[in-house]
Amino acid sequence: MAGYAQNTGTVSGKVTDTGSKAIEFANVFIKGTEAAVQTNADGFFSLSAPEGDYDLVVSFVGYSSKTSRIHISPGHTTNLGTIALSGSLNVDEVLVTGKTQNTAIKEEGFNVTVLDTRKLYSTSADLNQALNRTTGIRIREEGGVGSNFSFSLNGFSGKQVKFFLDGIPMDNFGSSLTLNNLPVTMAERIEVYKGVLPIHLGADALGGAVNIVTRANPNFLDFSYGFGSFNTHKAAVNGAFTNLKSGLTFRANAFYNYSDNNYKVDVQPINLTTGQKEATREVERFHDAYKSGTLQLEGGLTGKKYADLFLVGLIASGNDKEIQTGVTMEQVFGARTTRSSSVIPTVKYRKANLFVNGLDLSLYSAYNITHNRFVDTTRLQYNWNRETKVTSTAEFVRTQLKNRDSEGLVTANLSYALFPDHSLSFNYVLSDFGRKSSDVEDPQNVTFRYPQALNKQVMGLAWQLNKKRFTATAFSKLYLLDASSFEQVSDGTGEPNYQPIQTKTNNIGYGTALGGFILPQLQLKASYEHTYRLPEAIELLGDGLFVRRNSALKPENSDNVNAGAMYSFKPHPDHQFALEANYIYRNSDDYIRLDQRQAQPIDRQYINMGNVVTNGVEGDFRYSWKNRLQMGLNFTYQSIVDREEFLTSTNLTGTTVYRNLGYGYRIPNMPYLFGNAEIGYSFTDLGTKNNVLTLNYNLNYVEEYYFTPEHLGSNNQDVIPRQVAHNAMINYTLHGGKYGLSLEARNLTDSKLFDNYLLQKPGRSFFLRARYFISK
Repeated sequence: MAGYAQNTGTVSGKVTDTGSKAIEFANVFIKGTEAAVQTNADGFFSLSAPEGDYDLVVSFVGYSSKTSRIHISPGHTTNLGTIALSGSLNVDEVLVTGKTQNTAIKEEGFNVTVLDTRKLYSTSADLNQALNRTTGIRIREEGGVGSNFSFSLNGFSGKQVKFFLDGIPMDNFGSSLTLNNLPVTMAERIEVYKGVLPIHLGADALGGAVNIVTRANPNFLDFSYGFGSFNTHKAAVNGAFTNLKSGLTFRANAFYNYSDNNYKVDVQPINLTTGQKEATREVERFHDAYKSGTLQLEGGLTGKKYADLFLVGLIASGNDKEIQTGVTMEQVFGARTTRSSSVIPTVKYRKANLFVNGLDLSLYSAYNITHNRFVDTTRLQYNWNRETKVTSTAEFVRTQLKNRDSEGLVTANLSYALFPDHSLSFNYVLSDFGRKSSDVEDPQNVTFRYPQALNKQVMGLAWQLNKKRFTATAFSKLYLLDASSFEQVSDGTGEPNYQPIQTKTNNIGYGTALGGFILPQLQLKASYEHTYRLPEAIELLGDGLFVRRNSALKPENSDNVNAGAMYSFKPHPDHQFALEANYIYRNSDDYIRLDQRQAQPIDRQYINMGNVVTNGVEGDFRYSWKNRLQMGLNFTYQSIVDREEFLTSTNLTGTTVYRNLGYGYRIPNMPYLFGNAEIGYSFTDLGTKNNVLTLNYNLNYVEEYYFTPEHLGSNNQDVIPRQVAHNAMINYTLHGGKYGLSLEARNLTDSKLFDNYLLQKPGRSFFLRARYFISK
């Protein structure tokens, strides 16, 4: 069997109807092999098989299937050109084999949810909104457009969950390249891995990751613009041009977001004279505007003998944000601002059958240059009544801090097909981060003179088995960290004194993932991993203003277990049901989080907090009728408990050990029960066959939970109340999706919605969006 990898070839082509219109999701397979695929949005397909003569079968529901005799030559790609299918009344004879890429990913042994964003292109949703309706995910936003948010996945949050763009880590891409800024039209699908990650996502995630896969259409243009409540504007342009003969390729993504975020909130203003709280009243937010913009350009070659893909690109992005509140609503600001800008040159390379058949390589490199600026210079104190009082310094801490961050990033994947069903994969990720800081308000700050650098390397090796009804993966990872920072030392003078310090760690992780069909429509899957998450720059190095460095911070580690089942059935050709259930277990040590014992968010520090155990279940139910009626229901329950009985505190005077009063209680400020329900109906054949009107309704539910330690006692002031949000949307597409118009209403009942630390979110709002799309 070892000779298999040396004797394979590739066949490609395009499937259309008799009117030359591309057919998406047409099934293409080679008889006598397991090679099967579905066409993409432009009708293109490509698949590989051993050398020989075969019958290639192309089919699609409602069309006559077509069989072609082909010859596959080793090491070569045979382009069949265009294959046109004609209409057929005998739909029952159409062969339906092969799988969509989304289905193939879900059938692996990993606990993964795949969100097909193509279904959302005509809506006004951003990626955050789309993901917030997924099992196991809770996104807690601090306000409106561009606000800070906390992404929670099966109990892990913040830096513990990693984000990827086409498999590339986004850790230091800048604050303008985040989920609440990226439009759905930029992505083809979103892969959400809960727990164990596949080897090609080579990062130090503690318990999950989100991979945004961008569109690969060779020729298209997609433009959208929308506006809505609170003077919100969003525009996006996505496009690509590919010369199929020469392989010359250009791709572009651009988007812009703006909002005043001047929605109304219920507050108790502070009397600036007496310092006392006044009666609760409704006021309008007045210093919360946000704007961001991003341009991504790529150019190069595709489909060449020496490169399936070679693209050189540039990402330029930036944002400006006014800061309205502090950690809680009691703290209000009227002049504090932040600004961020990033320039990221990139190179992408991908080649299948490199040197020998079965050897595949993908390589990505980037250099991130990000400038972050924080300004607080107004000598005034504000309250919610927009009244002011003169101060001696600033609203909080007088500063014009500038952090100039740079990061070199290299990620590579190499895989080799040993046998038809077995392969080996190797992944390598290098991240080299550096920072230089300055502040004209504090130019003599001695800490700016010390190095701030963080080098991380992650290497992974995996063996994979892929049978028709069974998949298995076993892997191991090596995590290396080398950081340069400084620490405060005592010299007996009572004055602050610092010295450089070097932090080095190395850890080994491992795991396995299994999946198999015990019935044609019933799949069982299970996975386990022992994994590590290395400290990020802000945790280890601080930010120079509000977060103090902690050079003694240790990597987090966790044992993660997932077990689940998927079952789908069609009691009638018009009715389809799908059910999925999963159990999750997490046992995490050296948990990294902000020290909750410090009352004020000034000079806070990330610390290791010992042991946290998570037990949870999640379920998902889907029903569809004739692809017109769509219904869904999902829920997540997660018990995240502090299991560290004793805590330690170390400073210049020594180390203190004391009992953890939160031992045995749930972690605060973390929802434990939430879910979503949705229903949609599409009216087709409106005027012409290509016009579609779709009505959608969504309900989001979150049970009440404590945002302060539960063991301190029950108090209405310490509880985030039960959240129920109703959302509705109307979408109308014309000429097969060429034109689109959508109207969305969020929080229809104008409910009081809160998230982190009772920060109130927007009330009822509306958003109107228009879209124009062409594809060739």
